[in-house]
Amino acid sequence: MEIKNSLGLNFHFLNNGSVRSIEVDPIRICLKKNTPFSKLGANIYLRKRKKPFEYTALTGPESNSAFRFEDNKFIAKGSWNDVEYLCILQLSTKSLSWQWSVEITNTSSNNAELDIFYVQDVGLKTKSDGLVNEYYVSQYIERLILEDQKYGKVVCCRQNMNESNGHPWLMVACTDGAVAACTDGMQFYGKTFRATGIPEGLANQLLGGEYAGESSIIALQTQPVNLRPGKTNRTVFFAKYLANHPKATSSEDLKLLPNLMMEFEDD
Repeated sequence: MEIKNSLGLNFHFLNNGSVRSIEVDPIRICLKKNTPFSKLGANIYLRKRKKPFEYTALTGPESNSAFRFEDNKFIAKGSWNDVEYLCILQLSTKSLSWQWSVEITNTSSNNAELDIFYVQDVGLKTKSDGLVNEYYVSQYIERLILEDQKYGKVVCCRQNMNESNGHPWLMVACTDGAVAACTDGMQFYGKTFRATGIPEGLANQLLGGEYAGESSIIALQTQPVNLRPGKTNRTVFFAKYLANHPKATSSEDLKLLPNLMMEFEDD
């Protein structure tokens, strides 16, 4: 199962609703191909901000979602703890970019304080059918958090090794203005994840910022929203891929954001 655009951006999915891989020849944007047994990779998490925090994945086998493909979009829909949600992945027709749109509705009789997390594993490496040394690949990926006046935290990743097409690059942002971000899987999943299955980042108030470890998994966290009974809120995460970014990431790259957001305005 897959969705793709005419420029070559391709999302492959497993039957359980997980993202298997994200590719643009000759590059695999994600870190590796996932399997039905994988827990790491691209996902969206919805969290209730009460102690202790409660959360759920919106895609994959750990979610309570029904999945379908429609008009070259991936759609996940479900309900969890008195919150109905609709999560849609859509690819741009104008560039190698995509958006995750998340609409949540409070179906309870009480206010609910919620936030949303977008998690993405990043490889930016030439595709290979062999085994991938994730630690080796991650060492060569520059991961920085930029601060935009409108969009808040913006994560940028650049492959510092010279691939056949240059230095692949990825930018991830949020329309609501991300309040926090992190740049390594050790921050988001933590040391206890293998034993508990609970990402440590979802148990903290805020994600941990920049960290240059050997697990190139990034995450963005939205501003909290206090949703009244019956009310709906929509959040959109955007990602832009460039096949070659010759220079190191800088604040100049933030100038790409306005045009990126406009690519999906009509939808």
